[in-house]
Amino acid sequence: MKLIHSSCRVLHFVTRSKRFLAASLFTFTTQHVSLRLAWILQNLTEVQKAIEEENCCFGTIDTWLLHKLTKGSEFATDFSNASTTGLFDPYEMCWSKLITSLLSIPLSLLPPVKDTSHNFGSVDEEIFGVPIPVVALVADQQSAMFGECCFQTGDVKLTMGTGTFLDINTGNNPQQSVGGFYPLIGWKIGQEVVCLAEGNAGDTGTAIQWAQQ
Repeated sequence: MKLIHSSCRVLHFVTRSKRFLAASLFTFTTQHVSLRLAWILQNLTEVQKAIEEENCCFGTIDTWLLHKLTKGSEFATDFSNASTTGLFDPYEMCWSKLITSLLSIPLSLLPPVKDTSHNFGSVDEEIFGVPIPVVALVADQQSAMFGECCFQTGDVKLTMGTGTFLDINTGNNPQQSVGGFYPLIGWKIGQEVVCLAEGNAGDTGTAIQWAQQ
């Protein structure tokens, strides 16, 4: 990672591209599913065998729910969920070939990325008695941002629960911060792309419980 950070700092100095600035600051965290997926691929022989047999797919909870609710007919995610994995390039709006190569994660495992508002098929009729259309997928903090009507550039929301999440609407430009904020896709609806900068502390709930004791 040090070599990548150094190379990207040089490229950012030469090109002034924010994409290289983001890459120079990028670090893997335990919150990213990317590291857990890499561990699974390296250590579970049954998963390795499934990949060889082309019978293995990966997705976040939205992808799993969609796949289950449609009885396996749909396999997809949206831009907001994809951007939280640590495997997605918010500047190119696609899965990162660099990061997946570093972690030896085959791109074939990853779901197609669709708009947040999209026709994702219908819930199988056997589940609820009627086929219910699935017309949106959206990630956790992004859905809170949308629900609290933070639609304008500069709007901020703070969620405090098990963790603390501070999100800033950065308009249609991903923003990386030396202070630890990382770029996410808030949502994509048609031609509109809304980006967020997020900072978080994952142990807020634990810290409060400790302070109460």
